Amino acid sequence: MTIDPELLQALEIFKHFFDLMHQPMAIINKEGKYIYYNQESAELDGYSKEKAIGKPMLKVYPSLKQEDSTMLQALQQGIEYQNNYQSYYNHVGKLVDYLHTTVPLYNHNKEIIGAVEIGRDLSTVRELQDQVFNLNSKLYQNKEQPLPDIVFVSQKMQEVIDQTNILGANDVPVLIVGETGTGKELFARLIHQTSLRRDKAFISLNCGALPTTLIESTLFGTVKGAFTGAENRQGYLELANGGTLFLDELNAMPLEMQSKLLRFLQEKTYWQLGGNKEQHSDVRIVAAMNESPVDLLNSGKLRSDLFYRLNVGLIKLPALRERTEDIPVLARYFIDKHKNDVNVVISGISDHALQQLISAPWPGNVRMLENTIVRSMVLQNEPGELQQIMLDDDLYEMSNTSNHNGANSNFAHKPVSNYVSNGSDLTEQVEDYERQLIVDALNQANGKIISAAKILNVSRTTLQYKVKKYNIQLGVLDR
Repeated sequence: MTIDPELLQALEIFKHFFDLMHQPMAIINKEGKYIYYNQESAELDGYSKEKAIGKPMLKVYPSLKQEDSTMLQALQQGIEYQNNYQSYYNHVGKLVDYLHTTVPLYNHNKEIIGAVEIGRDLSTVRELQDQVFNLNSKLYQNKEQPLPDIVFVSQKMQEVIDQTNILGANDVPVLIVGETGTGKELFARLIHQTSLRRDKAFISLNCGALPTTLIESTLFGTVKGAFTGAENRQGYLELANGGTLFLDELNAMPLEMQSKLLRFLQEKTYWQLGGNKEQHSDVRIVAAMNESPVDLLNSGKLRSDLFYRLNVGLIKLPALRERTEDIPVLARYFIDKHKNDVNVVISGISDHALQQLISAPWPGNVRMLENTIVRSMVLQNEPGELQQIMLDDDLYEMSNTSNHNGANSNFAHKPVSNYVSNGSDLTEQVEDYERQLIVDALNQANGKIISAAKILNVSRTTLQYKVKKYNIQLGVLDR
């Protein structure tokens, strides 16, 4: 068996790393023979790792045709395959659902010297999908489902609630747009519970959580023989008949599937995968996305005709930073909700901790607020009010990275000579200068710690330490 020297050298360097991977992986040389075939591949295929090495692919898989082999097509035609789906029976007769990426390998002369394939066994994913499907068929059939808890005091949220109640009473498609963590599924459930469909099923499908190849079969169902191993199975449209189907992360749905969803919205009919008979379902579609529809339309990731169809019932959820007056009531709600989950008795929240919460930008919105409060409760040693919020600096710095330079450029540092005093030693003069810089930044930021930290290009915790060290009163800033 001949192996290109460059390929052999690369294999020797990376073999140990490849062996540690928990994914099926194989490499063939330019003759189409296996030169690497890891244990995960052997277990997936029900074959021997030792038998595969040195053997041509078509000998290992006698039923495989050359034109159907992605590895041989990559080797001979230079074709790359990304997230390609295959379903086949392995050597011991087990059905394998397989997602893989296959690319040709080149030497320094740009000549193809082999091909590599890295895959993922989807069998477990399909099994879990079936379990979720079966559980979904039993859930939300209770006619006494309570209204979801949506905690707020702001006028902005009241307007959204009023709009949601109006849309709930009208049997039209709804599109909910909001950042991650703003509560899109809560509002989808509120729409369902305020509609005439409240006694029927509410089924949720996260389009971003399924491989592209499984979305169609999950949504529309399958007919036995549609593909290898396919069985007669209901889709979510059939399961939710008479009720509401919530499609979360619609922006992750492929354009081809968006076209089929649009047809269903228009006709209330669809085709099962592999079926030869048109199906009908009386389902209300509520969709959600965590990106701007305008951006998705401009980038070609969202069909305009689908958007206009869903835009009949558009709900825009405000980010938490746009309704900071809700933060105190949310904080107290979450403390009460989780008080029995922690070892220390937390009876409320201090003004200092509330100010920390109100000053933070919350890129993860309400979900992030809840998790941060729980983390802070867990880390507090003394009973009583929650005293200190344990914020993650990296997350907050990420939320406004693009604004860092702009903020700093607007901050005019005063000359050091303004603070030099003949009666002080160097350490005292440096501290005086640092203190005044902090005061100036806080004045510019209207007393907000997070904003001042960005101006000074330091972390929030560093600035809090300095404020405490120099006894700077946030309520009474001076120049």
